[in-house]
Amino acid sequence: MNPMIRAMAVCLFASFAAAPAFAAGSKPVMVTPGKVIFEDDFASGQMKPKWNVGKGSWTVKDGVVTAFEIPEDHHGAYAYMNPNVEYKDVIVEFSFKLDTAKDLHVNMRDSKYKGSHAGHVLQAVISPNQVSLVDMKLGGMKNEYHDILSNPKATPEEKKEIREKIKDKSATFKTPFDRLAWHQGRVEVLGDEILISIDGKPCGYLKSEGIGHPTKNMIGFTVGGSSAQIKNVKASEATAALDWTSRRDDVIASLKK
Repeated sequence: MNPMIRAMAVCLFASFAAAPAFAAGSKPVMVTPGKVIFEDDFASGQMKPKWNVGKGSWTVKDGVVTAFEIPEDHHGAYAYMNPNVEYKDVIVEFSFKLDTAKDLHVNMRDSKYKGSHAGHVLQAVISPNQVSLVDMKLGGMKNEYHDILSNPKATPEEKKEIREKIKDKSATFKTPFDRLAWHQGRVEVLGDEILISIDGKPCGYLKSEGIGHPTKNMIGFTVGGSSAQIKNVKASEATAALDWTSRRDDVIASLKK
């Protein structure tokens, strides 16, 4: 091979190899990404200092995070970006393999907000063959609701009443995918709307007042069960895509509940 052609081939291969998994050809649906507020390719081989690890087991090897719940914790494994960064509208991109976990959550919170348990605002949940989107601020994490739902002494009738009140604060959509393969996840938040895509295809949408909480400052992942893998996490500020209003109805109509 001509030395010049060989050199060009090596450079081209290197450029593709260096590209992060979230830089696939698909584009965001609702938003246009702006300033990057957090990014981690886990090349350091450890969670700290970019992550505050709470419960569960979190290990890093070859740029891949493996997380699983520890049964004794009675809580999913969770970790949040460090330090906290204030944002409102945002896009979070990441690669994931659900593997044997029962679910993988992308969580957003406001640590200064006292109206919901631990400042929870919203979450996107990826489970086998489905995704769910939740307004946690006005849903199950709203203090007065959480107190009843988490109280072992509350009656089934009391809990049923709360669940009826908050049933419009979440939405679940059928989304078949291979849990043993790597996928690209993307969560977009714009005002009181949230949209999730897997491998560039929109698969879930929710519009709810609590999602529009004006100031969020935490982004994290929670893993239920054992175990899920994550890599190439990136979060950016966002603004509305110019064509979102005209495309909204078509996108929502394409989703499968």
